[in-house]
Amino acid sequence: MADREDERRMMPEVGTTAPTARLPRRLGAVAAEPRLRRYGAERFEPAWLSLWALAIGRDTGETLAWLLAADNLPRAMLMAGALTSHPAERDGALVLEGGGPPTLSQFERWWLWERLARPRRWALRVMPATLRPVEFPLWLGYAPGRPGRHARLIVLSGLSGEALGALKPAVLAGLRDRARAEAANGRPSTRDDERVPG
Repeated sequence: MADREDERRMMPEVGTTAPTARLPRRLGAVAAEPRLRRYGAERFEPAWLSLWALAIGRDTGETLAWLLAADNLPRAMLMAGALTSHPAERDGALVLEGGGPPTLSQFERWWLWERLARPRRWALRVMPATLRPVEFPLWLGYAPGRPGRHARLIVLSGLSGEALGALKPAVLAGLRDRARAEAANGRPSTRDDERVPG
């Protein structure tokens, strides 16, 4: 536990210095609905998942890709190119916490696995000073479960529309934390199924 805390101290302080930015939502409701229905979703809604972005680049400081992760996720997502983002604004979508920042050694471990799969990337390194919070756009679909089973959650990327099953642990943890916070405050859920598309 002490090692993990020491590592967190080695990472840059981002809590108050770096405002959370949002990646652009490229997949709208009109395009998301048929994809989610193909997976059996009867209801769906837009959401944002908070993640941590860390740049991958050359020793010259050139950023070529980003690892997106949180400590509620078993692995990181790799995004090539620039990380275009804009300030977070209220848009009525569900906002979920993905978890705290992973340690530097965890990011390096994820990057090692990516390099093993793509040998040409051996010259690239993680850049700890670039760590920043981002909100990733999602579409969440809800499909009824079979008798005696829970409903199914479908997670689609709001960037590309692809299914992102790897994000389910963070989404489920975020939904659970949100429900607990609302129960602790004595407030009913602020989510209104009437305004959820689908």
